[in-house]
Amino acid sequence: MKTCLVLVAALAACGSKKPAPATPPAPAPSEPATPVAVGSAAGSDAGSAAPAAGSDASASGGTQQQTEPPLEVAKIDGKTYKDLDKKGRAELMKKFVLPKAKELFAAFDPTFPEVTCKTCHGDGVADHSFKMPNPKIKQLPGTEKGFVIWVHQHPEEAKWAGFMGEKLEPAMGQLMGMTVFNPKTGQGELSCNTCHVLTK
Repeated sequence: MKTCLVLVAALAACGSKKPAPATPPAPAPSEPATPVAVGSAAGSDAGSAAPAAGSDASASGGTQQQTEPPLEVAKIDGKTYKDLDKKGRAELMKKFVLPKAKELFAAFDPTFPEVTCKTCHGDGVADHSFKMPNPKIKQLPGTEKGFVIWVHQHPEEAKWAGFMGEKLEPAMGQLMGMTVFNPKTGQGELSCNTCHVLTK
């Protein structure tokens, strides 16, 4: 079944200060491009009809996404990311977040270059600011309409947006003890624009 447009976590997750872009899978050329907002893994009752790369559903052509058990909130000396100072946060990122990010990227795209602190934090690694969002990683359209157009024009980007919204972002939120943006409530601490600059 290729009735695509399910706006998944990338849309839902891009909440924060700007409207959230969505992550629809690319529609078949003969299908109308009518998006259906569904939300994210964090806030949708319906979930996503787009199987994640590497899931059982994508291999078999089904639509059910393989679910993974939630990750425990990472802690250093009994403290979560939010409660740690800069040094403690760096330790938590290196010990828990970076290894999980490496695992997820490798599973999604084994050809992706090595994941390091610089993959997400860019120049912020050298100056130890770790400032986010990082303007040197892929910038995303800042409106739902712009995002839908963008992913329809760039199917490979749609796959990456699905990976980010369905796999990477939820895992990072769980490890860091942060809520992922929920489109139903408009609330959440972690979203697309935590890492990506959203264009106007």
